[in-house]
Amino acid sequence: MKLCKTISHLGETDTQYGHQYLQYNLLVKHLKEPDSPNKEVDFVQMLESELQRIKEIISCKIGELKVTNRSLQIKMQMVQSVDNGREKIDALGKVRLLADKLGNDLSALERFLHYNSEGFRKILRKHDRQTGIRSAWYEAQKHQDFFVKSRESLEGILVVLSDTYEFLRTAESDKDSTDSGINQEVFERKSSKYWVAGEDVFALQKELVKQLPLYIFDRKKKNTTKMRHRAKSILVRNKSDGDGGMQAASWISSVYLDSRELFSYHRRMDREEGATLNRIRWYGNKEEHVTDTMALPRPPDKELFMERKTHHESWVQEQSLKERVNVDEKHIIAYLSGDKMVDETMVERKGIQLAKEIQEEIINQQLESMIRTVYRRAAFQLDTNNDVRITIDTGLTFVNEHPDLRSAEQWRRSEPEVEERMDWIRFPYAVLEVKLKVPCPPWLEGILESPMVRQVHKFSKFQHACASLIPDKVLVFPYWFTDEDIDDAYRRAEKHRKQDPGAPLPPPRRPNKDNVIINIANGEVARTANGVAASAQAKADNGKKNQKKATHRVKVEPKTFFANERTFIQWLTSSLLLVTLGSALISLGGSEAEAVGLIFMPLAIIILLYATFSFYTRLHRIRTGSAKRYDDSFGPGLLTAFLCAAMIATIIIHFQQNVGPSKKDSLQGKGIKVEESFSCRQVNLSKLPILFEPSDLAIPDERGRYMWMASGGNMVAKIDAVNGKVESSFTLLREQLDTEAIAFISTSGDTLYLGSESPHNELLAYNIQSRTVTMRIDLSYLLGTEPRFEGLAFFKNIQLPQDLNNVLGNGAFFATAPHGIEIFTISYDQNGAVLVTPLRSLRLQNKVGALTVHNDKLYAVLDNKRDLIRWDLNTQERSTFLLPGKLDTWEGIAFVKSADEEQFVYLARDSPIALWRFMWDETTGFKEC
Repeated sequence: MKLCKTISHLGETDTQYGHQYLQYNLLVKHLKEPDSPNKEVDFVQMLESELQRIKEIISCKIGELKVTNRSLQIKMQMVQSVDNGREKIDALGKVRLLADKLGNDLSALERFLHYNSEGFRKILRKHDRQTGIRSAWYEAQKHQDFFVKSRESLEGILVVLSDTYEFLRTAESDKDSTDSGINQEVFERKSSKYWVAGEDVFALQKELVKQLPLYIFDRKKKNTTKMRHRAKSILVRNKSDGDGGMQAASWISSVYLDSRELFSYHRRMDREEGATLNRIRWYGNKEEHVTDTMALPRPPDKELFMERKTHHESWVQEQSLKERVNVDEKHIIAYLSGDKMVDETMVERKGIQLAKEIQEEIINQQLESMIRTVYRRAAFQLDTNNDVRITIDTGLTFVNEHPDLRSAEQWRRSEPEVEERMDWIRFPYAVLEVKLKVPCPPWLEGILESPMVRQVHKFSKFQHACASLIPDKVLVFPYWFTDEDIDDAYRRAEKHRKQDPGAPLPPPRRPNKDNVIINIANGEVARTANGVAASAQAKADNGKKNQKKATHRVKVEPKTFFANERTFIQWLTSSLLLVTLGSALISLGGSEAEAVGLIFMPLAIIILLYATFSFYTRLHRIRTGSAKRYDDSFGPGLLTAFLCAAMIATIIIHFQQNVGPSKKDSLQGKGIKVEESFSCRQVNLSKLPILFEPSDLAIPDERGRYMWMASGGNMVAKIDAVNGKVESSFTLLREQLDTEAIAFISTSGDTLYLGSESPHNELLAYNIQSRTVTMRIDLSYLLGTEPRFEGLAFFKNIQLPQDLNNVLGNGAFFATAPHGIEIFTISYDQNGAVLVTPLRSLRLQNKVGALTVHNDKLYAVLDNKRDLIRWDLNTQERSTFLLPGKLDTWEGIAFVKSADEEQFVYLARDSPIALWRFMWDETTGFKEC
């Protein structure tokens, strides 16, 4: 929006200063009127009248803000004397309300000051351009100085406002932030940069001081008893304001060194590993050359900083570095040329080795002063840590320091000369930089997502200055440069060449209008200097055979190849997933499941071959720099279709097998023929919950009709042992458990004891009536950390140690462990605390899948084997029986006695789901099977 429209809009919307803004449109209208003898006199009178009116408003309002500021300090002193907690909270609330009001008034006045200052500057520029007469009276009367000093007054009040919010944060958290142990020379952070419009800078600073204090270097510890605030900063102290105390920002100047062919610039643009950038830096100075639009602080008489920045790529596992040493300003030319030894040019002997390395690099690469950047920096950071650090650089100015523009005895151009030749550029935005060691706080996310800021990834002041001031040597422009910026840069170079024809600069290479945008490795966009894309696909430039092409080699980093390999590995994983799903479908049993599973096996091979083809195709394109697409639009859809079909088929088959009468299960194997009879019969399970997979069996009363079946999916079911009907089922807990074992300790059957393998091996007591867990015991120290809690049994007639009292169930538990079976008791001490007492262990070489106790004998079903082992708990005699059938996936075992004393054993398995009943003989084992 143009300034005239902006001021008109503010006049209508600004409720505080709307009607008091500069009459900009009226002044412009006067300039457009026909020439007359009194036109110039009338214009000056109108302008002086507006100046006087605006200055009176600003001065009056600053006085009011200073009164509010003093009132705020008095209230803070009063808070210190309040001891009552409630009264102190109320007093702090009033201080915060007054601080918020002061901040809003500051922001409104600064906006009023900014637009009026810009209005006067632009209307005078219009006047000078139209009349050809320079308005020297404006500069002579130092009207612009009034706006500069007014802004300094506002910044001084902003410093006090920052202290106020720091006082509130400290008081409300009841912590003193006086101890600071930050090393300001070490920064290992994630950094991001943003552009901020000039009119939004002060409003942004006002929002930041609410969360972070202004951080000012060498700040005196004032009023520590009142403010409890001790702030320091990497900036220098600047001019004091009468009521504010000190300024929020300070000048920073840097002279960057590069070769005449911009060797360092292009290495930094290419993000080459180990690319360095050298600069001379100094902070502020009392003797500043200041104009209405720029400031060039002169270097201090003694101390300069020689800095080297080294870029490291993420794949080398090193942080980018910034190192610096102190060099005497009197010897800086001798240091740059190598005429003196390094130790003769140093202010102190610290860092001599680094100074030698920088000097050697300057001499070998023929680096010279090329660019100067000047800006004011305000920093925001807690004085106790630097986890969140924010800086705002305003007044950013670029100065051309090319060696052809200065004598050999100078390492920088003099400030009056730069001003006289107008050889500088003012950057139109402020630069916001956010450095984080921690995740971005919510308050900062809100600021960064606001329309006040615009992110510019990897913005560089040095690169922008080189591209703007020395475009003839630039082969690749920064990605944030527009076509208009490039045209302006070449136009500026031509104008400079006309002013100084003797300057030995090469003829400019104007960019084509159809600039080709190319992608570089980090995802940004760069522009070639002559519009020709730096790739194998670049076309000829419309027959201009003699035009030198600016090329830019697309950088291929090692991580690009690694990414291709990772993609291939992910495809291999997907192929393996298809194989797993196919195997699962086959193992579910039935012709339908086996058919679907067998289909997925060749599909997995197809996916594997397709992934291999894609891998080598991408590898070839990466090596040759092909412009063809690297993404895959066919493979993901094909894989998704396969996986969806597999999952749907699995659910349908599982549903068919678990809901309704179960299909007949085959126990026939090679050399084994099992026929259903009264002695060997499959129980037809019906109405099992979906995804219920049996993991164990338990019967509270061996003469009863009902048994309980556990599932690894955190569920249990009550089943009629005669007809296989599910009487009831329920989920144990909302949290995810892996219940692999189940047992009862009494014939009443009111409490289930369950063994869970996830999240760790633990024993749970579950009351069936109330559906609540009454006890949870972590058995990891006894059973180990491996998930091996597959079986659980209880035996009452075991002989217990005499010193054990209050033993649960007056018996012992048997639980599976990695090395065999652990026997232990659960008892209670005098305070009601649960005690687990190990008795002894039964060692086994194989993993146990299920346990039960019957007729004083312990039965153990070995996992993935067809063996049933029996221990006589009285005589310790051990026997082994062969399980029926060909499958070895039995997960549960339970014994039942009929009315005529016939014994039956029930076996359950999960793949495929089945429940079998076998007649049992104590001597021979399974009858007729």
